[in-house]
Amino acid sequence: MKRFVSSLVAVIMTLGLSGLALDAQANPLPTKWGDQGAQTETLAGGGDQLGADGDTGSDGGTGSGSASGAGTDGGTGSGSGPGSDGGSGSGVGDPGTTVPGLSTPRVMLAGFVSTPAEVEAGGDFTVSFTLRNTSKRTLVQNIKVSLSSGDGAAFLPADGSSSIFINRISAGDDSIQTMSFHSLPSLEERPYQLQLSVEYEDAVANAYSFQETVSVSVKQKVRADTSAPQVVPEMLQVGQDGSVAFNIHNQGKTKLYNAKAVVKDGQAVSGEEIFIGTIEPGTSGAVDMLVHADEESENPMVIEVTYEDVDGTVTALSKEVPMSVMPMMEEFPEDGFPGSEEDMGMGLPLWPILIAGLVLLLIILLVVLLVRRSRRRSREQDDMESLSMLGDEPLVPNDTLRG
Repeated sequence: MKRFVSSLVAVIMTLGLSGLALDAQANPLPTKWGDQGAQTETLAGGGDQLGADGDTGSDGGTGSGSASGAGTDGGTGSGSGPGSDGGSGSGVGDPGTTVPGLSTPRVMLAGFVSTPAEVEAGGDFTVSFTLRNTSKRTLVQNIKVSLSSGDGAAFLPADGSSSIFINRISAGDDSIQTMSFHSLPSLEERPYQLQLSVEYEDAVANAYSFQETVSVSVKQKVRADTSAPQVVPEMLQVGQDGSVAFNIHNQGKTKLYNAKAVVKDGQAVSGEEIFIGTIEPGTSGAVDMLVHADEESENPMVIEVTYEDVDGTVTALSKEVPMSVMPMMEEFPEDGFPGSEEDMGMGLPLWPILIAGLVLLLIILLVVLLVRRSRRRSREQDDMESLSMLGDEPLVPNDTLRG
């Protein structure tokens, strides 16, 4: 009877262990790492049983299990399975290629500035930019940064290359870089785009890239001059008006705004302000102003020309114009000039004037007589000399007289 009971217990235990094994195969334990895997578990159990008449028996068993799994995400895993009668099992998964849940490292442009802030056309400038690794766990490496002009060849690299190399940027860190460029003198006054291209790798050599667009403001130098002023008349009298004409030349490549000309205050000549307005590049604005002579002066007249650039900055240009202001001439009365015959008759007696005229006339007559007398004596002397040269020879031959 006891043997029968022992045999029955052994059969029941065997059936129980077989059921646990079948359940483990039908419902395997999930692996912690990996998207796909296979897990096998073998359980073995055994126990010693002692029984005798009057003895108490106890069932005891130990079980051991092993599990293995492989995942495509490159993880490592471990698993445990229950054994029969208080047994335990454990397993270790194989490593895969990447760790699941690892984020893509992002590199961003955190700052960009040019020095100077407004680049003068034809001048050199430097750009400074900051690259930031936004990842908190992964570094980036083998970084290539290229900066090119989006508007053709507006900017040329001063060092011969428009690319730089950065070895690595740790997780959460920044990298500040600088590059130098030269702007073409023919650029217009406006903002120009620059294309920033960044190529980099993560810790396991996965390649990434991104692009950013930045801008640099270019400013043209304002250049203006005036032509030689023409003054009509060249000399003014106090109280007289005149005309001054000249041109304002825009010699730069940017517009001149709100151009005007005015005679500076505190001078002997005054005039109204002349507004010209906008002067296009390569053209001229004409100035024709009327001036009024207020007081006598020998100093040149100073005309001030002002204009603005696109930012509203005012530039002044002074021009000296040679001009003299003479005192006003005295106006004569309509009834005659001072010292007329009426005034002379009323102020002075007439007889001294007559005497003076007679004396002057006598002197003139005496001079004429003396000159005529001198000429007559000179002519008679010439005749005498001619006769003396003839000697004793008759003026008419004797044969002529005899015949």
